[in-house]
Amino acid sequence: MRSHLQGCALKLQTVKSHQAMAEAMKSTTTAMMKMNKAVDVPAINKMMAEFERENAKSEMMQEIMGDAIDDALETEGDAEEEDKVVSQVLDEIGISFGDEVPDAPALGTGLSTGAGKEQEKVPEAAGGGDPALSELEERLNNLKR
Repeated sequence: MRSHLQGCALKLQTVKSHQAMAEAMKSTTTAMMKMNKAVDVPAINKMMAEFERENAKSEMMQEIMGDAIDDALETEGDAEEEDKVVSQVLDEIGISFGDEVPDAPALGTGLSTGAGKEQEKVPEAAGGGDPALSELEERLNNLKR
């Protein structure tokens, strides 16, 4: 009997929570209907499209003005002066780019068409006396054979 009463109480509580939910949904629906009447959606869409156009115009004008200011402030000797300052800074910290990359040797096909084994002509080492470079060139030559 007691379990039957507890079951009925549980069902009553469920019905009560469903009723509260229905009332909340009703008040939400009423509020949404009032908002739909108060808000003019096509006018808002039109206003947003106009804002996008004006924003695009503003961005273009900002870019044009920035370019115009850059052109007006730039003088003929600026690039040379910038290069001079960069070179001075690089010299102060001990970095030089002039002698870093040696000229690459010109290579032909290097294949002989005579009888016997075909051998490939290998250019002389461009690294001077650097043992690491010589070793790398030797390994490369062995791979080519």
